[in-house]
Amino acid sequence: MIEKVRDLCERDDRLIGALMYGSFAFGEGDEFSDVEFYLFFRDDALDRVDEEGWVSRIAPLSLYYVNEFGNGTAIFEDLVRGEFHFEAVSDVGLVEAWEVVRFPSLEAAVLVDKDGELSRSMGRLVGPPTDPDTLEQVLFLCNGLVNWTLMGSNLLERGELARAEAFLTLLHSHLLRAARLVEGATINWLSPSRRLEEDLSPASCERFRACTAALDAGQLRRAYRSAWSWGRELIACLSERHTFELPEDLLAKMDRRVERASRT
Repeated sequence: MIEKVRDLCERDDRLIGALMYGSFAFGEGDEFSDVEFYLFFRDDALDRVDEEGWVSRIAPLSLYYVNEFGNGTAIFEDLVRGEFHFEAVSDVGLVEAWEVVRFPSLEAAVLVDKDGELSRSMGRLVGPPTDPDTLEQVLFLCNGLVNWTLMGSNLLERGELARAEAFLTLLHSHLLRAARLVEGATINWLSPSRRLEEDLSPASCERFRACTAALDAGQLRRAYRSAWSWGRELIACLSERHTFELPEDLLAKMDRRVERASRT
């Protein structure tokens, strides 16, 4: 399917550049992975492109629609998922804003580049992954752990269990990134739950399991209590590594709030 996309792009005079991202661009794709592309058309031609018709030439479609993020989303007859961004070639520089993305090579990501601009814009995104273990990133994670724990605790006390369960997902992303920093396992930084069982220690996987819950009051209280306990340990470890002062008064208040919410 990827080669079919490349061929269609080469033969479409309206298209100037095509970029593949996601698992296959990083050499990690398998039978369950999506295929994901940015397609850059001439500005004067983009409005006349029949997106669904273009995608249907790759393989037979069962479904095509524009999702809530504005991306063309395809489900092919063999249940392979695809995401397609149809863009104007004048916007090819948008890839330069991908601060944390690094591709192993231009060849892995750039399928077609008829004027050289896509490769030029992609140039600085080729190389080893950037190190996320910076003071700025650590402070962001620590602040997020406090913020989303407080939000969830307030929802628990109010009795909004469904919202508390939804916000637990935001808390999970901060927890897993903090755990990855502590264990030096940042390879799947952008999707912190990806290959979690392979990347993190069994102890951390077990800690994370205790932070999950169904839509049940008792399970949610336990999950938030466990998440805060683990988060507290991760915050302390990261503060020692990066030598910043902990907001002890705030953390003590959070201890009391989480304890109270877990008993509501």
